[in-house]
Amino acid sequence: MTRSARFLPLALSAVLLLFTTGCHTLKPVGDQPQVEALAPATSGELARLTKAFSSRTAGRSNASGFHLITNNREALMWRLALIDEATTSIDAQYFIWQKDEAGRLMMGHMLSAAERGVRIRILVDDMGIAGSDKNIARLCQHPNIDIKLFNPGKVRSGKLVPTLEFLLYLKELNRRMHNKALIVDGHAAIIGGRNVGNSYFGLNKKYNFSDLDVLTCGAVVPQISDAFDEFWNSDPTYPGKLLADDISDAHLDELFAAFRSDLEKDRDTVAAAGLPIATADWRPAFTQLPARLHIGEASILQDEPVLHRGEQRRLLDTLNRLADQNESELLIVSPYLIPRGTFLPTLKRMSDNGVSVHILTGSLGSNNHTIVHSHYKKYRKPILETGAELHEFHHHPGEDVRAQADMPQIRAKFISLHNKVLVGDRRQCFIGSLNLDPRAMEINTENGLLIHSPSLGAELADYIHSLSSPENAWQVQFNARGKLIWTSSHGEQKHQPARTFIQRISDAFLHLLPVEDQV
Repeated sequence: MTRSARFLPLALSAVLLLFTTGCHTLKPVGDQPQVEALAPATSGELARLTKAFSSRTAGRSNASGFHLITNNREALMWRLALIDEATTSIDAQYFIWQKDEAGRLMMGHMLSAAERGVRIRILVDDMGIAGSDKNIARLCQHPNIDIKLFNPGKVRSGKLVPTLEFLLYLKELNRRMHNKALIVDGHAAIIGGRNVGNSYFGLNKKYNFSDLDVLTCGAVVPQISDAFDEFWNSDPTYPGKLLADDISDAHLDELFAAFRSDLEKDRDTVAAAGLPIATADWRPAFTQLPARLHIGEASILQDEPVLHRGEQRRLLDTLNRLADQNESELLIVSPYLIPRGTFLPTLKRMSDNGVSVHILTGSLGSNNHTIVHSHYKKYRKPILETGAELHEFHHHPGEDVRAQADMPQIRAKFISLHNKVLVGDRRQCFIGSLNLDPRAMEINTENGLLIHSPSLGAELADYIHSLSSPENAWQVQFNARGKLIWTSSHGEQKHQPARTFIQRISDAFLHLLPVEDQV
């Protein structure tokens, strides 16, 4: 190492120390107690759900039940239903928890659960809950609420210093927790692509997502609880109670009062969506649920909280094996797609072996992160040359898909693809948080369910083909001259579909930035 190279980290550290004088920084943690999931509840609607499902699957000790959630309103409804029927515990793990109507509504129902004695644990990535340190510390004053941040930056105030810290410790702070899970009473869980925020539940007037989750019960739920505990007790997590000093019970009372005031302001929006702003009785929904569940077997897949040198990424490795097992069809949906490693050779080998490979990703017009699309577009031709079908989601899909994405009385300016799913031979599938881009595959932590269920696989396959239909997506193909064309029920285009001319300019500029490894 040269003298200048040795000097650079010292110089940056000195600059950081200079700037952090007087700034709020995290306290040392010390040894954290290991906290584990509570035993499954012995009473309540969710305990009865498990009992009813077990009666339906007598003799199948490894069986789990699955309900696919493709409608955004239903996705929020089922979360509220699980929270409201909780009797002992709620564990929630999310990359983003936004301070908007959807975020406040879910938190309001959780606070009501805590008030009636339910233990609440919330694990959120530090990037997904910026600027909330004092409120988090206040919430942790409640005897039934505990919140942790994943991989927080040490500097908590200002803008310049946290940026300098991120640049100085890029390798450490760049690893984000993209996992998503909600586990209630040890009996039911929701896994999938949705974070907590308006766009994920159809309440955003700018754009809403087409997304999916799966509600599950049965044998896989204890696995999901163990997976949550692994992250909760890991070194990168930081206790929310240490985020601010001099927090008292009076501060908690003030926070609750302000929160209830904000919820009152949201009342009209929530009522228009047909959702309860306060705790409701969901027994009819849970009474009907067991008969609607797909039956199968599943396992939870997730990356390690800390990625060690030379370690294999267990989630991605398992999915690679899943791809190789298919004999007739592989369906891939990823909103952000940048092929890496063996992805393209694998597609070519599968196509050569007679496997139909069908890919759905976002178009430029439907993409909410233009920079990711800017680095995907050069892979269109290589993907098609493998023999795979390539479809790009339309930002103005058909009314059936729009009705799944938008809440009643909301019509977003565009719809963005956010589904993350693989389906093999209509019998095995993966539903989770994983995008097929470098950030997801090589940097962040991800999770999801690997499920063997022919009936669920068939429903998912039909859903994906519907999303890829001409009413909802463009098919990307070569024309007779070997040029790319986009065709759908909206017509044919020789240039990639976009929302505006400004978006095309942004796409062209962002394509020049050398950041593909980070998107």
